Amino acid sequence: MNKYRFLIPIGFAVALAVGVMIGVKISPFAGAAKVYGGASQNNERLNEILGYISQRYVDSVNVDSIMDAFVSDYLNDPATIEELFKQLDPHSSYIPKEDLQGFNEDLDGNFDGIGIEFNIVDDTIMVVAAMSGGPSNKLGIQAGDKIISIDDSVVAGIGVASENVIKKLRGKKGTSVKVNIKRQGEKSLLPFTIIRDVIPVTSIDASFMLDAHTGFIRVNKFAEQTPIEFKEALALLVNEGMQNLILDLRANPGGYLTGAVSIADELLPGTPLIVYTNGRSVGRNDYYAGKNGLFEQGKVVVLINEYSASASEILAGALQDNKRATIVGRRSFGKGLVQQVYDLPDSSAIRLTVARYYTPNGRCIQRPYDKGVDAYYDDYMEILMNGGEIPDSLKSLKDVDWGIHPDISVPLDTTPENQTLNYLLNRSLIQQYCYSAYSANPGSFNKNKDMLAFAKTYQITPEMFNKFMQFVHTHDTEKGVTDAEINAAKAKVEIAIKAYFARQLWGDNGYYCTMSMIDDTLTKAINTIEKK
Repeated sequence: MNKYRFLIPIGFAVALAVGVMIGVKISPFAGAAKVYGGASQNNERLNEILGYISQRYVDSVNVDSIMDAFVSDYLNDPATIEELFKQLDPHSSYIPKEDLQGFNEDLDGNFDGIGIEFNIVDDTIMVVAAMSGGPSNKLGIQAGDKIISIDDSVVAGIGVASENVIKKLRGKKGTSVKVNIKRQGEKSLLPFTIIRDVIPVTSIDASFMLDAHTGFIRVNKFAEQTPIEFKEALALLVNEGMQNLILDLRANPGGYLTGAVSIADELLPGTPLIVYTNGRSVGRNDYYAGKNGLFEQGKVVVLINEYSASASEILAGALQDNKRATIVGRRSFGKGLVQQVYDLPDSSAIRLTVARYYTPNGRCIQRPYDKGVDAYYDDYMEILMNGGEIPDSLKSLKDVDWGIHPDISVPLDTTPENQTLNYLLNRSLIQQYCYSAYSANPGSFNKNKDMLAFAKTYQITPEMFNKFMQFVHTHDTEKGVTDAEINAAKAKVEIAIKAYFARQLWGDNGYYCTMSMIDDTLTKAINTIEKK
């Protein structure tokens, strides 16, 4: 299965790690459910959780009947609390105090580490996203990768806890960690040696002019500072003469609802409805545009895919329903549940679904989860295996309106040439070659001053391509591609090589600008603007 997405190396935005949050640190409830015996700290935490579920959960539930099956085990083994939340919905969860710092850092600050978001699924560490510009992202680690071992210690299938994973992967800048990764479609494990670095938590991966009139902004999440970062990027492009905007939300897992609302308000004229939420205890809340936005008149195209979730879907749905943008790509993830984070007495927290959100036309885009939480994610993996489309085996999902449907669909590229390129990128062969070649002779690249001109005119010489082939022969221990296959994919491989050189010169702007030349979805977006 070809899982690499051009222009989206940080993918797998399944909204597992972030979600939509509207408010934190609500005053705790006391005495909302019956008291269970046991250790005093467990007893206090348990009753706090039951109180929140009873009084704040989106649907009415019989808390006692849910807990009776788990309480005796829970008091002896707090880990079983995860089973409790599986009785609710796929996005409510318990956050141990050891994980809470990392949960907040992703949306609010910086830290040292390898730069991934992860979840433990079926007793295996699964990469949710490789943070843009971080060491894992640069090496080609992707969303959906499964970490099997860390520094020669097996971590899959042994009941590893999140706090232990964090301890193993985080560390001081400049130190290294070795991981072996299982990737969908690959027969053997992929080895990586990652040098830890400072991981900046920013929302905007790239912002630049594709041509004289069309700007491109890629948003990777909706964090606390996203509205400010987006407005700054938008203002710079408007000052450069932008008349059309391509907003890339592919692989964006969501985040703060306010970020999606703020960006929509920058693009929507007047005071239309952007989104509304509705829940049993919190009632209905409407969010309208109102301020004078920086880009209310020019053409807008929004890019989404099966990894776009939550706040990404809110923004895309608002612009689609208000006929402000054309949506291009593949059907989104389908997360229409709203979470609040509640602190618990022992410094842990819960993320609890309190409402559903709806697009202006009244669409609740939540994908059905009536078969249970495990089936919910198993079905999603089948969709991924089918290139983002619903397979025949999931006919029931075809009969339900969920997710954001693109106005213009772009299928996943599964050509042999693309598979060869993915093989080279999956093993970090292109990345490692480019870093070593650039480091050996940076002066030969620094004479290039214009990013757009570099993307269009810079040529990978035959000598350079031959050196790359030699590099592959030396470093590809699996010998998974032949010279003939690499030569057949030469056009795409050369652009990828050029893109990683561009990243050395202009950061992510250079990378995304160059990779746009082989990005089918972005090409379709540009053609859509020209036709309009």
